[in-house]
Amino acid sequence: MPHPLTLLIYPSPIFAAHWALFLPSPSSPDQKHGLRIHADGSPLTGFTLVVEEAYDLREETGRWKRIELGDLRVSGSGSVGGGVAEEGQEEEKVRGALRQMASSVPVPGKTLRSVGERGVPERRVTIQNCQTWVREVVLKMIEEGMLGEEALPIVDGAAKK
Repeated sequence: MPHPLTLLIYPSPIFAAHWALFLPSPSSPDQKHGLRIHADGSPLTGFTLVVEEAYDLREETGRWKRIELGDLRVSGSGSVGGGVAEEGQEEEKVRGALRQMASSVPVPGKTLRSVGERGVPERRVTIQNCQTWVREVVLKMIEEGMLGEEALPIVDGAAKK
């Protein structure tokens, strides 16, 4: 059974678009109910990892766009050709692997400094946000063989605003 991982993009005309990873539940006929994982926060305050087990896109009031990144491959699940597992067990194994992978990549801390902060060295700052975090998670999944290499150019080409 395929496990399509998607990138959710919540566009903003002013700020960077918010990005999240979404794994639809196989029992969701319209693929709009499933697991959403994202880094929530801002470069000024830092980010926290948010895991929403039963996220429903139908309840989303803002604009969003979904881009498929590819099928997740987890050792021992049906999408790898391992042992045949019960559908519910297989789904939980894939969801667990995604949760574990996302948790292993640190979310960005505070990367933007206030002009008034004292003791902050003057140097060029690389601003990190939910987009840089999603890219790191996708890259790690590719390195671990969970996701095909075609996912990285998709992420790199995704809308940033």
